[in-house]
Amino acid sequence: MFEYYPPSFRGERFHCPYCHAYAAHHWTDDGLEADTDRFSTNSVCIDQEVVYISFSSCCFNPTFWCNEKIIYPPTRTAPPAHGDLPDDVKQVYEEAAAIANQSPRAACALLRLAVEMLMKHLGETGGINDSIRNLVEKGLNPEIQQALDIVRVTGNHAVHPGEIAFDDTTNVHAIFELINIIADELITRPEKLQSLHDKLPKKDKENITKRNGKTQ
Repeated sequence: MFEYYPPSFRGERFHCPYCHAYAAHHWTDDGLEADTDRFSTNSVCIDQEVVYISFSSCCFNPTFWCNEKIIYPPTRTAPPAHGDLPDDVKQVYEEAAAIANQSPRAACALLRLAVEMLMKHLGETGGINDSIRNLVEKGLNPEIQQALDIVRVTGNHAVHPGEIAFDDTTNVHAIFELINIIADELITRPEKLQSLHDKLPKKDKENITKRNGKTQ
């Protein structure tokens, strides 16, 4: 599965907010000019706040940082949605990604909704908690159960008073990653395994069915 490395202050390598390539980044230091042909500047002050600049080694574009956060270009730092997510679930995921930097609380609430919608695509008809319990009874991987419950509980606290503080310490980006892990486990892997099984010779599939005590 695709692994996404969001931009991080003083990070040496991460996905570029311009070209989206995973690339090394060069940083300015206080009082030192950036070593690039396209942009030459010192760290500067805006309203008495120091602004740092990182440059992508891939596209050479500058990213401006203040208080350890990107202030330009306007960017999202959530990983891309898993390609096998259903379209309506993906739409909610993208909506959450668009606001994650401005409101982690709202993003977590939307991601909980995305998981609830995903349960419907998996054939579950009850609420999200009942749907998770049903999947557990069907043999759900315990790690995926944990991922589902993390998204569920975090989303619950986002819309109701709770014990989770949605501030700069809330790692909302990890919740996006969990959604993609869930999609890979519950959609991509089963479809791939089913496709490979369907290619087995008919006689062998019939023998497997008999071995498992099932009748066609």
